[in-house]
Amino acid sequence: MIALTGLAKTRVDAGFSRVGRKLSPNDPADRALMIMAARAIAQANAVMALSERGLANEALPILRGLAEICLMMRWVSEKDSTSRAVAALSELQDPDWETHWPSVRLRERGEAYDVPAAAIEAVLGSVADFARGSAQGLPWGHVFAEATRPGRKAEEVLPAAAVFLGHALKALDSRWPGEFPGAEEMWSGAKISRG
Repeated sequence: MIALTGLAKTRVDAGFSRVGRKLSPNDPADRALMIMAARAIAQANAVMALSERGLANEALPILRGLAEICLMMRWVSEKDSTSRAVAALSELQDPDWETHWPSVRLRERGEAYDVPAAAIEAVLGSVADFARGSAQGLPWGHVFAEATRPGRKAEEVLPAAAVFLGHALKALDSRWPGEFPGAEEMWSGAKISRG
């Protein structure tokens, strides 16, 4: 799953290398998709690094951000790209933690883009795991085991990251057809590793 998740960075780098001369700094959609792609890759790198170190549960807030940015990319690239990009850039200009990641919007976009329920659940259903997970690691932590949770493992976090990165690739390939392949490969690879 680490290799599959890392494949997205390779595909994004290669795609932007091909379309680089076509990018317009004055085009809101180009700007928004580039900024969001950079955020998606940075967040995916963080999820992978934490997962490799046995800290996948600590990557859950980062996975939440990754899910939001990747589905926002799909939303921008789907239609009315200029106006949607302006709205997305405005939101990114002055974010607030209380309004930055609305769960209702993620659920709606997840449904609109056929995101597997397991990937949505790994993001939105993991708050208790993050808040109370991995708490047994301290001396005498076992005394309070009934109030804690084991936390999420890399086997749950990385497939979800791969699914959302597939949506980032799909968004970029919608904007620049044929230049950002691999969305379906990400999605099928995530399914294989989970099953």
